Amino acid sequence: MRKSVGRLMAIFIAVFGLVVTGTGTAQAATPDGAAQSACGSGYYIQRKATIGWGASVTAYLLYNSSSRNNCAVTVKHSDMGWVYGTATGLGAGIQAEGGSMKKDQGDYKYYAGPVYLNAPGKCVRFWAYFEEYGASLPHDILYTSPYGNCG
Repeated sequence: MRKSVGRLMAIFIAVFGLVVTGTGTAQAATPDGAAQSACGSGYYIQRKATIGWGASVTAYLLYNSSSRNNCAVTVKHSDMGWVYGTATGLGAGIQAEGGSMKKDQGDYKYYAGPVYLNAPGKCVRFWAYFEEYGASLPHDILYTSPYGNCG
């Protein structure tokens, strides 16, 4: 009987430890990590801009030196309350100097994008859209970076 109770207690502690560890790991994910995961292997962050009244969304420009592709992603922060995990207006875009803006815009739970652009020899800029909710009606927040990261 004692072995059964001890065994059950050990199982309970192991399961509880996995639940706690799993929860902690999920919450430890950063916006930077989410952006890199969205773009894929080999992408690194070149520039980013945090937007929103509560600094609750970050727009990213990433680059992969092997493929020479740029990637734009807009990521919600996990501490935004009910908006995180709820499909709300969000957008990501990228543009090469002299070209047209490529966008991904819609209702997303966690991030918009990735949007890819191969632009060797050109300067690029990135764009973000976020439908922010506050005490009043929702309002749109837009961000467009200056051109940079030329080459």
